[in-house]
Amino acid sequence: MSTRRSFNVSIGLLLATLTLAPIWAAADVTLEFDTNRVNQLSISAEAGETIVFNTRGEDPFVLLKPFAPGQVRPEDRVLAFDYFCPDGINDLEIFFGPPIVAGGSFSAGEMRKAESWQPFAVDLVEASGGRWSAKSSLLRLDFGRRAGVELRVRNLRLRPLNDAERKSAAEREAVRQRKADAAATVTRYLNADLPARIESVRGTKSDIVVRGTVADGFPELRLIEAQPWQELWKILDGKAAPQRGLIVIDQSVLNSAATISKNQNGSFEISVPRFDGTRDRITSRWAVAAKQGDGSGRLASHFVYPTDLSVACEHPDLSRITASGIKGMAGVWANDILDELVELGVQHITDNFWISGMFSDTARPGWEEFEHNGRSWWVKPGAIAQHDRLIKFATDHNMTVSAILLVGFGDSGFAELMQHPAAERAAPYAMPNLTMRAGAEAYEAAISFLAERYAQPGNPRGRISNWILHNEIDYGWEWTNMGAQPLAVYLDTYIRSMRIVYNVARQFNPHARVFISLTHNWNVPEDPTWKTYAPRRMLEMLAKYSQVEGDFEWGVAYHPYPQSLFKADAWNDTLPTDNFDTPMITPKNIAVLDRWMHRPEMLYRGHARGVLLSEQGFHTPDYSEAGERLQAAAFVYMWRQLRGLTSIEEFDNHRWVDHPQEGGLKLGLRTLPSPGKPNGDRKFAWEIYKSLDTPEEGAATKFADEIIGETSAHQNRQE
Repeated sequence: MSTRRSFNVSIGLLLATLTLAPIWAAADVTLEFDTNRVNQLSISAEAGETIVFNTRGEDPFVLLKPFAPGQVRPEDRVLAFDYFCPDGINDLEIFFGPPIVAGGSFSAGEMRKAESWQPFAVDLVEASGGRWSAKSSLLRLDFGRRAGVELRVRNLRLRPLNDAERKSAAEREAVRQRKADAAATVTRYLNADLPARIESVRGTKSDIVVRGTVADGFPELRLIEAQPWQELWKILDGKAAPQRGLIVIDQSVLNSAATISKNQNGSFEISVPRFDGTRDRITSRWAVAAKQGDGSGRLASHFVYPTDLSVACEHPDLSRITASGIKGMAGVWANDILDELVELGVQHITDNFWISGMFSDTARPGWEEFEHNGRSWWVKPGAIAQHDRLIKFATDHNMTVSAILLVGFGDSGFAELMQHPAAERAAPYAMPNLTMRAGAEAYEAAISFLAERYAQPGNPRGRISNWILHNEIDYGWEWTNMGAQPLAVYLDTYIRSMRIVYNVARQFNPHARVFISLTHNWNVPEDPTWKTYAPRRMLEMLAKYSQVEGDFEWGVAYHPYPQSLFKADAWNDTLPTDNFDTPMITPKNIAVLDRWMHRPEMLYRGHARGVLLSEQGFHTPDYSEAGERLQAAAFVYMWRQLRGLTSIEEFDNHRWVDHPQEGGLKLGLRTLPSPGKPNGDRKFAWEIYKSLDTPEEGAATKFADEIIGETSAHQNRQE
């Protein structure tokens, strides 16, 4: 995973405004940097009151000297300055207080590359979702996540909105209202009581077979298709009044729709060709529409995806790969010490696939050509060879492999095609572009290549069992960016990504599963800026989608780090509670997640869905004996907490080796690389991790009792 901060922040709505020229007046409130309160920054002054910053790590920030609230008028709400920065700042995050605490922040967005002096301004009230006021006289500016960036700033001040900004604010409010309307349409659709019901959608080698029932009184019924790039809120009319319980639909979706003939008992079965020319319709969703006398359409059922793909699967006899234990390693790469995974007793790994950089929609010298949906695509041989080596090694040593699919940013070609058009580069990754046919087809091509390659009889290149999408989507703005979106809009797009991967992968592996990636947050307050979401609410909505659009085998890839990533002693966490209203799920209350997954509405065919603890680890404050023993004790504590939690299939430790670009975190079982030691030295925790789930565990972990204390006793209380 890319670097994360040492605390969780609720980053806000991007409303940064670039003005056409520096505008300030005598009434502006001049602000000053507090050069004594900085982190990972060097600071110097130049002529003309210019301040020069050089970032020295992945968490660089500076506080401003507090202003007197009495000198700030209500209209003084814009933080403005001029800046010069040839490299740009990938995300300006602003904290406000006092006090400066997690949750008291928002994102002002990207500071674009500036090779001349450029103005930057952000409306603090609007960008914070109304949380900022002059009472918050203490501000902190966090300058992105990259070391080695030089930034010059001058004319730092608070001022009123100018005319252009007032106009832009009105335009942004109109955009925000359209997004809110789209979210309301999705919510209304999910909760609608419709007169027709699609009971099954089955994919075969040549057809899509749809079965269902419909109430009397609808003389002309059509089977309509929503293709994977068609956004639900554009198909449905969220404002038109429903008639007879039916939702108005866009008339264009009736074009070429097949006519449904129902039996006397109201049931129907209809087959349509699976292929529309070269396009495979296995990833589309299907619904019943009632055609009105004026030619318009009404949605009579929910859309349902193909969920029975047994006949369509090319390798139906592939066995499911399972493991007897939970010990795993996250973010593994093909290196020279892979045998160490066997020595540690690792039974699960995750492998990161940055698909934007691996594939191309045009020919490139030396790249391997393949075909999908009737056209050619290309894959980078060197990149795929590294994954082949790792996945083959893992499979040959009875390890399950979970692929983490990541969509990066790019300015041209396949990468540009892949990224969602609303995504902003405040995050390292984007939501896939499922707004247009070309983007969805590029995504499907990449998934199809990987799914087929790693699901062959005999496992010649190894097997991928699980697909994790994408990274920590509840912190979408920071990790899987789609711009600022209401939850229903964001999640509908994400679920279309899940369905594409699931239905494509199941054509080759009958046991393939998909997993939603979440941080250790849980029941957090709603973010008015639409950049973060509560994992609990996301899972509730995902379960609702499964109920109305056809259930499929998805699970949860959770990241239960301690409350503070810099503190390994999770037994001392103060925020987690033992009920479903807990704001966080960490090692201390991990049983809450297991109980949640056993709730009736969360089950898949009567069984708890799988939970992969696909990324978490424990920080080593230093390489002293005490520091390393504390980290090792945290592993012991976690293992004791996990005993008896039947939904949890694996614990993938992040990391194998400490990384110098993780903001000072030292989460590995090995120390930082050093000259002559590219994989560092083994820490004390290395041997402890090796002992877990072995006959040696009892003796090896006794040291932890005194460090953890009585709180280590695992209690699996019922909700």
